[in-house]
Amino acid sequence: MIEMNDIRVTLGRRTVLAGVDLEIARGEAVALVGPNGAGKTTLLRCLVGLVRCRGRIQIDGIDAAVDPVGARRRLGYMPQVPAFCEETARRSLAFVAKLRGAPLDQIDALLDMVGLAGDARRPVRDFSTGMRQRLLLAAALVGDPPLLVLDEPTASLDRTAQAEIVALLRRLRDGGTTLLLCSHRSEEIRAIARRVVELEQGRVVADAPLEVEPSASPLRLLPLDRAVGALP
Repeated sequence: MIEMNDIRVTLGRRTVLAGVDLEIARGEAVALVGPNGAGKTTLLRCLVGLVRCRGRIQIDGIDAAVDPVGARRRLGYMPQVPAFCEETARRSLAFVAKLRGAPLDQIDALLDMVGLAGDARRPVRDFSTGMRQRLLLAAALVGDPPLLVLDEPTASLDRTAQAEIVALLRRLRDGGTTLLLCSHRSEEIRAIARRVVELEQGRVVADAPLEVEPSASPLRLLPLDRAVGALP
């Protein structure tokens, strides 16, 4: 589903990504971890086309340099910082649907899925940060993309809302949606991911399956434990 080869980003004299290779198979759920400044969000933004980079990116077999629109239509993106216009929630999703060439008849179901059905006609400017976060997830799901790219998907949500979003992402994962998420919440990673990739100073330093014990034991990687230190 994702092939990223020798991805490099330099800002001024600072190297943000120094030759990242990453492959994610269809249906995998992968978490990016690492300290602040490791390059996690930059890597996600390269994937969705928000940051220019060197290297090669393929999404679902489509070369993003050759067909950037076709490649990015295969994914839904949930950024960390909510940003919406002054429209209502429903009109905001309708705008996203038109951009993606997706049917409008799924909008109400998506709002219901993220718990915003009762707020569909409220202006987004009146939403709490948590409500905007839910709307971001609904926007990422417009068009039923086979790949979701999520940057801190439960940021600003209370524990009840966090649990609801995690449960929804687990259902999507179990239904075959490929997930690539960046998160600092170890419990969120345990619940969703089946593989962890650690970045440090713009390089991949660990890539291993995630083993979760039946009990509430600490997060453990096989065969490397390096990413544990990056989690709270």
